[in-house]
Amino acid sequence: MALVFDKIILFGDSITQLAYNQEFGFCFGPAMQDGKVILAYLNLEGRKQSHPFAVYNRRLDVVQRGFGGYTSNHGAIIVDRLIEQESTGASKIKLLVVFFGTNDSIVPESASNNSVPVERYQDNLRKIISAAQKVGAKVVLIGPGPFNHQQFDDALGHQFEVDRTTHRAREYCDATVDVGNELGIPTVPMWHLVMEEIGWREGDPIYGLPELPAVNPLNDYLTFLETVAEKLSITGLHFSGRAYKILFTNVLKAIKESYPELDPDNIPEHLPTWEQLTTSLDVLKKAIE
Repeated sequence: MALVFDKIILFGDSITQLAYNQEFGFCFGPAMQDGKVILAYLNLEGRKQSHPFAVYNRRLDVVQRGFGGYTSNHGAIIVDRLIEQESTGASKIKLLVVFFGTNDSIVPESASNNSVPVERYQDNLRKIISAAQKVGAKVVLIGPGPFNHQQFDDALGHQFEVDRTTHRAREYCDATVDVGNELGIPTVPMWHLVMEEIGWREGDPIYGLPELPAVNPLNDYLTFLETVAEKLSITGLHFSGRAYKILFTNVLKAIKESYPELDPDNIPEHLPTWEQLTTSLDVLKKAIE
């Protein structure tokens, strides 16, 4: 048989582009390809041990297609060509993980001119979803995470006007969920997941607002540079290891619940294991015939 690896595409902006950056500690992209899930099993003597288990390694290739500064406007323009390019040959796209909205949610009066109205953002998501479905790919949507005004302002050295708010990040996260519900697409709402992680509940003051004290629980998760691997953001905007771990856990959860056929436990590994090759090389030759 042909030795073909189908693929998962991670499609988004700088948060996707940085998903392989080892300086952040836990990395979302490598975890999807080769995340070590510790499984307990009993050895011959009955003692519990830990066994590393790869996620999509030897099952599907995980391909990063993140573009810093991009909005869903840009994603909607390039998605057809991207899918065409990634679908060449026998390899097929099995899953498109879509993560825009962080730059779309910039305030409309921003000098960057990058703001995308929420209705346009939703239409762009629909176009991206449709493009994936035309080639038989499944889709997982990701909604933007929270924004920490104080940390972002620190990163800019207090020299520029901050053109983002956590309220707008939440609005675009909720808009992502609405599109997912409309089209039956699983969604990972990062704004809510990160806020829940720090113990925030509806009705509490929303951490990250400029009028609130600079020191707040969100600082431990959305922090600039210091101990990046232990925090959730490097600029009050981007993710670090802790946020990427939340993302990874919930993307896998969405896959398992909505697309059981793409659950790594349900996808056989390519080629025989090394244990199967210890007796004869014929096993390997037969596997690629």
